[in-house]
Amino acid sequence: MHIVEIDKIYFCKSDNSYTTFYFENDPKILVSKSLKEYESLLAHHGFFRAHQSYLVNLNHVSKVDKSDGGFLVMNNKHEIPIFSRQMKSLVNMLEQL
Repeated sequence: MHIVEIDKIYFCKSDNSYTTFYFENDPKILVSKSLKEYESLLAHHGFFRAHQSYLVNLNHVSKVDKSDGGFLVMNNKHEIPIFSRQMKSLVNMLEQL
């Protein structure tokens, strides 16, 4: 069992029925639950489903790049793809931060 502070999570990545949590200096924690389960738990903490495989903490986004279909650049330099249909919702959420 891992106990982590929610605000320390940069993003979560789905791998079928597993989810990998990523943090600032690229440590990872793999858990045996789906991303969908964490999406509902983290939605009220500033997390956004940017892509089918990614749930991101908007507090750790440093840039939104609309080229090549769109992607997020996280503070730890990871690039996260964005579903084009999610772009408007993403921009709205970032404006509310």
